[in-house]
Amino acid sequence: NALGLHRVVLGSKNEHDSDGAPAGAAAAAAKSSMKKAASESNNSNNNNGDVDRMEVSFKPVPAGFWTVVQFLWGFALVHYIFSGFVAAGVLYALSGIWAVRIITVIVVVAYQPSFWDRSELGLGRPWEALRAHPLWNLTQSYFPALLIREKVLDPSRTYVFGWHPHGILILSRIHIYGGIWEMMFPGVPFRVLGASPMFKLPGCREICLWMGAVDAGRKTAVRVLKAGLSVMVYPGGSREIFSTDPNSTETKIYLSKRRGFVKLAMQHGSDLVPVFIFGEKRCYRRLNVPTSVQEWMLRVLKIPVIIFWGRGFTWYPLAAQQTMVFGAPIPAGPKTWGEGGEPSEEEVIALHAKYTAAVCLLFETHKAAAGYGPEETLKVV
Repeated sequence: NALGLHRVVLGSKNEHDSDGAPAGAAAAAAKSSMKKAASESNNSNNNNGDVDRMEVSFKPVPAGFWTVVQFLWGFALVHYIFSGFVAAGVLYALSGIWAVRIITVIVVVAYQPSFWDRSELGLGRPWEALRAHPLWNLTQSYFPALLIREKVLDPSRTYVFGWHPHGILILSRIHIYGGIWEMMFPGVPFRVLGASPMFKLPGCREICLWMGAVDAGRKTAVRVLKAGLSVMVYPGGSREIFSTDPNSTETKIYLSKRRGFVKLAMQHGSDLVPVFIFGEKRCYRRLNVPTSVQEWMLRVLKIPVIIFWGRGFTWYPLAAQQTMVFGAPIPAGPKTWGEGGEPSEEEVIALHAKYTAAVCLLFETHKAAAGYGPEETLKVV
């Protein structure tokens, strides 16, 4: 880690479950945790259950120059959806200069093949050097983030990761960049299933593709798994954006009727991995829009409408501890129903119930360490 912002602990017990110690306490107690983690990783037997667990935590950046860089990087990052509009606005403002007009025409023409290449319907166009750059650690240390792995994953298998809840801007994705994913799950390449409209916006489209996102359609997910890659999916989708309420002690996830990703895993023999994110709901304030208006916009225009803000009434989030827990994989079983066949409805329902129970267990097991009080509850809708 070039910036020296993250700490790693292997084989630590979840002391939070018994005494309610604050998140990251084990990591903070070990000044030389990076060296210790590397030593334990090299000398321990892979069958030792203690080595399965890993914690990655982040410390604040040094005050001064890096604080400014952290803000500028983070501010640009969370507003990435507007990147194309900003670029167009700048070019329009300078359109009086003939050289700028020529450059604009050249850029627009040159961009056309990239915009229409339908990469999002295949395996995408990830920019690994950017995705793994330590600059991402600046944002991870802002909240700060704590990532917990409960089980080492077999790199010879593929996985369907279910992330809960969705959150407003899915800030949780940021925490696996900067080489963190490769450290926690080496040899497990992935693609993130993203909403189709994100690939229709110039600028935003490229950023999504660079970060490993592809279209959330089922056909795309099948292509990814057949290529030997794992997929990340947010089963709750856009509806969970509306249920992200910083003032509520109830965390709501839409899962009871979302079985498509479970069936997908069964069809391809991919293990299911539940992932729970704590704290993201505290990163923004929001104004409650009437439910009827929300439902209409989502049903007719396929656009979630929510009025929210962070620092300075922008999208730059409030600093709130975020804890991400990756649960143990749930075997979906080998593909036994034949090519082109389907698992029975009863089999899908049974595995979905097992997965749902695992998600609920993650919440109850880790909520105290994540800073949630006993009054915090999880509701599966």
